[in-house]
Formats: sequence, C-alpha cells, structure tokens
Amino acid sequence: MRNKKIHITIVIILVAIIGVSLYYAYPFESSIKLGLDLRGGTQIVLKPTEIEQGKVTEESLDIAMLIIRDRIDRLGISEPLVTRDYSNNIVIQLPGVKDPDRALEVIGKTAQLEFRVLEGTFFSNQGPVSFNADEGTFSVEPGEQEILLYNMGSGAAIGKVSKEENGTLKLIKPETGEVIGEFLSEEGSGKLSLIEKDTEDIIGEVINDSEAGQASLLGPVLLTGDKLADANAGYDPNGQIVVTMAFKPEGQERFAEITENNMGEQLAIVLDGEIKSAPVIRTAIEGDAVIEGISSLDEAKNIALVLQTGALPINLESEEHRTVGPTLGRDALNKGLYAGIFGFLLIIIFMASYYRGLGLISIINLIIYIIIFWGVIAGIGAALTLPGIAGIILTIGMAVDANVIIFERIKEEIIKGKSARMSISQGFRHGLRTIIDANVTTLITAAALYRFGTGPIRGFAVTLSLGVIISMLTSLVFSRSIIYLLAGFKKVANPKFLGVWVRKKESSS
Repeated sequence: MRNKKIHITIVIILVAIIGVSLYYAYPFESSIKLGLDLRGGTQIVLKPTEIEQGKVTEESLDIAMLIIRDRIDRLGISEPLVTRDYSNNIVIQLPGVKDPDRALEVIGKTAQLEFRVLEGTFFSNQGPVSFNADEGTFSVEPGEQEILLYNMGSGAAIGKVSKEENGTLKLIKPETGEVIGEFLSEEGSGKLSLIEKDTEDIIGEVINDSEAGQASLLGPVLLTGDKLADANAGYDPNGQIVVTMAFKPEGQERFAEITENNMGEQLAIVLDGEIKSAPVIRTAIEGDAVIEGISSLDEAKNIALVLQTGALPINLESEEHRTVGPTLGRDALNKGLYAGIFGFLLIIIFMASYYRGLGLISIINLIIYIIIFWGVIAGIGAALTLPGIAGIILTIGMAVDANVIIFERIKEEIIKGKSARMSISQGFRHGLRTIIDANVTTLITAAALYRFGTGPIRGFAVTLSLGVIISMLTSLVFSRSIIYLLAGFKKVANPKFLGVWVRKKESSS
C-alpha cells in the first residue's frame, strides 16, 4: 500500500510538470527562439585597429570579447555567438536582431571616458572650425582663413593658428605673435596635440564636440572611466535627457577636487574622443556627474550601457556588417523537423510491434519526454540552432534506449515465472546501473563540448544534456510508477501484453 501511494504521488507530480511544460511550450510554433542559422539575424566582424603596432595581445582580445558579451546581454539578445577568426577579428552573430546599427554602435564602442578642462574652442572668420581626425588636421586651411582659439567663458582669444612654410602648425598670441606651442599629429592615431614651446609638455589635445562637430582644445586627462561605479539614462528636473554617472569612493574624492580647483572653467566630458558635454563649473561637486545635451533617450541609453560595461582594452572598427536572411534557415528547420517526425514514427512502430503493451507505455513516455523537453527549452529562453535540433533528434532515440534495457529485463523475469509487479521491480532495479553509467558518460562528453566549444557546439551540448537528464527522469521514475500502477490490472499483467510469448510445452509422444 505504501509503494502504491508513492507511485500515485509521483504520477501527480508528473501531471503537474506536464502542465507547467505545456504552459511554457504553448503556442508551439512561437515558444522557442531560433538561432541565427535558423531565423537569420546580423553578423558583425570587428577588427582590432592597433594590431599592426603589436599592441593587441591575447589577453586584451579575451577581455574585449567578455565586455562585448556583457553588452550584448544587456541589449537582451539571446544566444549570441562571439568568437575570433584566424585573423584575430572578433566575429559576432546576433540572431533575430532588428536594429543592427544600434547593436553595432553599442557593442563596438570603445567607451573611453575622460574628464578634461576645456581650454578653448576654434573659430575662423567664417564660423566654427572642425577637426579632421583621419588626417590629423583642421578642416579649414590656416592662412586662407584666420583660425582663433577662444576661451568661451571670457570670450577672449587665447591664440591664433599659424602655418609655417614647412607645413608646421603653431599657436601664437594674437597681440604679440609669441609662440605658445606647436601642434603635433600622432601618426596612425589621428590625434593632434599642442606641445609647449620650451618644456615640450603637452598643453592639450584637439577634439571635436560630438553635437556641433566643432574643434576644441582640451587639457590633460584629470579623471577616467575606471573610477565610475554606475551610469543611468533619464531626465533631469527640467525634462532634459541626461546620463547620470555615479563614482566609486576614490572617484568621488577626485571629482570633488577637480571641480574645486577649476571654478569657472568648462569641464569637458569626453567619450571615445568626442566631447559629449562641457558644463561650466559653478561650485565644487561632491556627488554624481551628468552628461547633458543628448538628442534622444536611445542615445542616452546607449551611452549609459557602454559606460556600465566598462571600456574596451583595444580599439575596434567594423570590418564587415551583414544581415543573414532566414530563407536557408527555414529550409534547414523544416528538414530537421521532418527528420525528427520520421524518426519518431519509426520508433513508435518498432516499440509497439516488438514490446506490445510495454511499447505503448514507452510511446506515452516518449510523448511526455518531448512535452517536458520542449517546455524546459521554452522556459529557460534558449535559442534553438541547427546543431541543437540534431541534439534533440539524438536524445529522442536515447530516451527510448533506457526503456529497451528495462523492458528486456522485465521480459526475462516474466519468463522465469515471476509475477508482473515483481518482474517490473526487478527489471528497473537491474537496469538502473547500466542506464546511469551510460548517461553519465554522455553528460561528461556534453560538459566537455560546452566548456571547449563555441556557439553551435554549445547549443548541441545543451540540448544533449537536457535530453539525457529528462530521459532519465521519465524512464527511471515516471515510467516505473505508471507501469507499476497499471500492473494492478489483470489485462496489463498478462504476459502477452508485456510482449512475452510463452510457448506451450509439446506433449510427449
């Protein structure tokens, strides 16, 4: 009686699990997310731009890939694939991405955050002057137009850009013609720095304002993004879109010191070589910093996201950016489904014809297995790839394998003359060790595939592992309880129902 209650409880638990699985699995056609190879998406190839100078290391590439994965996770993209090719390019696959431009902007952004004093802004006699980073020079030719550096706070001209006969650019005082410093372009980086005449110290660097595209001279870096604790996009009390940045304790102390020592100056907030905002320091600030002048909330969210994940240790540029269509994937999915259905039908025919009643129970067990498997995949939000489908089809056969071992043992016990319930008990007990040994070795293989494999291989490993675990539960726990309870019925306990053909002894002549 006690065993019967235990088995009834197990069946009730099984029914509850089936109900939960159906809840997550319905509707069946849309409950499972598909990978890039099945539903299409975006593939991006990012090239380290400093690889020629030998500045890119294995460690820096690995860190960059981890940061990119973190950014992708925050974008809410499931089952991304981030790998490296033979050229050390970072290859990113994003299944089902509808806005590849935003994804590219976010995941490939270096996110180098700097705080600098804005020394002045460049103007010509015809208006603002921009900085051409590709050529490392101004957009306006000095001499053809007069380029002056203005302090926006005082409105006074700090210096005038002068071009020498040898092409050298210098900054001189407008009144006296005295040389303040010389502009030097760093080859390959596009940086244009102002070097002090006598000491050869760096006075500042020419950088564009991201909104106006106007060139400004910024002083040395006073604080960087590594002192940042968090960043969030939102609105200020005046309804303006801003990004609020919270510092770590050491960053708060340094920021307060910077603002106290530079009263009345403009403090430029620079992200990836572009000035995002440059507010005037009115008082010492001991709290958070704010990026203002952002045109849209989406842009603010992008800035906050890249700041939250930290700066990439290397510069990356888009080498390739293409969209993968779902046509081939749909064809592959259909063929995979047809293969699964055909295999399932063959299993049903074999089990029903060879094991008769036990075969029918095995088919019920297999249907339960598929429902639970589908519910688990849908519940955890895993994306299904073509290798994943291969893993599912493989585990359908493995799900029946355990039943075959048990059923053969049950038949042996019945032939020995034991009762149906005793044979069922012995069959499960003797088959348990063999089944566990076989499945544990499969799980070890799946773990190795997941640990050392990449996206599609990992997808196969996940479906294989889930299939093995679920098949062990359905075969060793649920099937046992169902068969045990059904064995109480006389027709079910009949040897013929259990697939055993008992021959009558021939009468002696």
